[in-house]
Amino acid sequence: MSEEYLFDSEVEHQAESDQLVYALTAAPGTVPGQNGLVFAASSTGLQRSADGGQTWTDALAELNLTGTLPVISLAISPDFEQQPKVIAGAPGGVFHSTAGQSWRAVVMANPAPTVSSLAISPNYSRDETVFAGTMEDGVFISRDGGERWVTWNFGLLDLNVMCLGISPDFANDETVFAGTESGIFRSTNGGRAWREIEVPFGFDAVISLALSPQYAGDRTLYAGTEEQGLWVSRNEGETWQRLA
Repeated sequence: MSEEYLFDSEVEHQAESDQLVYALTAAPGTVPGQNGLVFAASSTGLQRSADGGQTWTDALAELNLTGTLPVISLAISPDFEQQPKVIAGAPGGVFHSTAGQSWRAVVMANPAPTVSSLAISPNYSRDETVFAGTMEDGVFISRDGGERWVTWNFGLLDLNVMCLGISPDFANDETVFAGTESGIFRSTNGGRAWREIEVPFGFDAVISLALSPQYAGDRTLYAGTEEQGLWVSRNEGETWQRLA
């Protein structure tokens, strides 16, 4: 990894009042509090639970890093039993793992970006496609499970990407959304080009995105903003209604 971002293996990994949890993800089939893999990205690193969240360990301990490394984003393969990939984003690049047992750091570019969000293809077992949103460097794409990365920022006018949303029907529509500090951008060709979507909340930062599981039919997209609440579009971002 780059710069001073190295993990402090002495950090206590149980809940702490000064620990911020940025992202959580669980392997398909996990039963909370009973069994299954759960991962937590936090201001003090990456934690792993093998019992549905009852107990936690330092997932990156084997790397013997020597400072505090905040881990900001997570993605897990939707077909985890056949393709058990876990990817974690941090300042400087990504870590990736098979089944969460051992981890390896991958530097994506020089200078190294801060990975703020991750989205993994619903068809990962076939296409091995992963998207990484970064602060100041736009969107990176990997077609080999996170080993090699390229940037595809044509039309992406705001390179500060806060969140990503990928279509459940990505294999057919190749649709990806990027929420940025100033709005929302959409790609319909797998991230090779982007178009800004007109939104009624001005240039407010978009900090979360979610697509309907039936997006192929209902074209429903949800967007959470920093200051202007929660919005929904039922026509892939063409018009919007405020929910809260």
